[in-house]
Amino acid sequence: MIPSSLLSEEPYRGLPGESKLLYGHLLGLLRLSAQDTTGHWKADGRPCVSLSRASAGRLLHCQREKAAGLFAALERCGLLEPVPGQSNGKARRYYLNLPRPKEPNEL
Repeated sequence: MIPSSLLSEEPYRGLPGESKLLYGHLLGLLRLSAQDTTGHWKADGRPCVSLSRASAGRLLHCQREKAAGLFAALERCGLLEPVPGQSNGKARRYYLNLPRPKEPNEL
């Protein structure tokens, strides 16, 4: 499920639709990682997800380069945070951040 705030609130409203779909898929992976008892899906004790750009491209029927841009868009607005200390070339691991709710006094 994609949080409704990604559809209606800033700074998420301007995200490409494919980025929102990718985020929804990553949330599903996060649910699986939270249930994992082996620790494989944890970094520093915090649940994380892993998905390569090539796999994301196949999932969303786009080129790997476009998938990389979708990951970058999610990082820029704070929804994805790379797990530190990773080497390039393989699927990267990410912490997922939940959308920041709008404050009641914000316009």
